[in-house]
Amino acid sequence: MSKDIIISMIEVGRVGLERTAKAVPEDKLNWKPLDNGRTVLDLLGDAAQAPALCTGMLRGNIQYGPELFKRMAQERATWTREEALNHLAENTRQLIEEIKTFPDEKLDEPLTLPMGGGMTLAWGVWILMAYRSFMSRTAQINYIQTLYGDFESH
Repeated sequence: MSKDIIISMIEVGRVGLERTAKAVPEDKLNWKPLDNGRTVLDLLGDAAQAPALCTGMLRGNIQYGPELFKRMAQERATWTREEALNHLAENTRQLIEEIKTFPDEKLDEPLTLPMGGGMTLAWGVWILMAYRSFMSRTAQINYIQTLYGDFESH
């Protein structure tokens, strides 16, 4: 696994998420199809926070757990689309800068984190969690778009 590929994937994911989120009309940003569903704005904010978690991990500050996720949800609850997009851009920029300084030889080294009761993956795979978040949230936003009648490819 190479840092260049990781960075490219993260950037492609960010650009796609940004493009998709910008295509949502203002009156649909806080719409949700079900009472307990998530809004586009919440999904975008969630994805915007993901790179910061990865950056923290690379800096040795591994955080995980219900209290963290509750705090993150409260933080993004007041964000506008523009604020979420700004956080997405800045958090991704910081993650990419951190990736560039990360030793190549460590990318394939295993790291065990508490997710799912304890998961061991290579550092490079953990770093790609930001990309995974971008792609999954983009897909969720795309689905919400179809529910209000937008079938365009954004």
